[in-house]
Amino acid sequence: MKRIIIVAVALLGFANGLSAQTLGFMADKEFMSEYIWRGMKNDPVGGPGASFDIGLNFTSADEEFYMEGYFWTYQSFHAADHYSEYQFTLYAETHGFHMELNHYFGDMGEIGVGYTVPGPVPASLTLYTSLWGDDYDQSVNTVKRMYSNYMELAIPYSVGNFDVKATFGAVPHRSFYYENIDGGFAVSNMMLEAGYTFELNDWLSLPIKGGVGYSPLYKDMLYYASAGLSVAF
Repeated sequence: MKRIIIVAVALLGFANGLSAQTLGFMADKEFMSEYIWRGMKNDPVGGPGASFDIGLNFTSADEEFYMEGYFWTYQSFHAADHYSEYQFTLYAETHGFHMELNHYFGDMGEIGVGYTVPGPVPASLTLYTSLWGDDYDQSVNTVKRMYSNYMELAIPYSVGNFDVKATFGAVPHRSFYYENIDGGFAVSNMMLEAGYTFELNDWLSLPIKGGVGYSPLYKDMLYYASAGLSVAF
């Protein structure tokens, strides 16, 4: 946790020396009918909620390097439980390769590495590996970290303010964290999402989106709708 805070402070300090042309600020508020993460629903809470994120991003002068760091939180509207989730992310990409570090507070941390194929349909494949936190083999008496993996293929396509994305996610081997107890390769989510962004002005927009899919691993239908407000400059 201390390392993540130090990296965040370093990123902010580095940003102070950058010009306004390469440094950006972003903040988003989103209301959603259902929170779905890698094919898993927010059970047993479920129902609608809202997320908020705020962060900084940096783009090199030649646009060959991009980096961002942001804090994200989700709050459930469910009256009985009021489920909350918090996340800090560092993300960087260059020449098609990308890497991200995610820390899910009170849960686990992971690293993700992947590659995006350039072109009009920039499909990307990312492999995530848990490194610390609550990811243990619960079938043994001793504490044994599983280093659970999750892999995701994302295929986005945009036409003007319309965005469409197909996502295929899988847990490649046995994992208690992802509830893949029997082991083996298991598809956790197949989603098709579509959205439209209303550009209110140069820095303020109103995105709306929805998605539908299915999880063979969790044997559950996946669907949601959301609307938000986004600030970026």
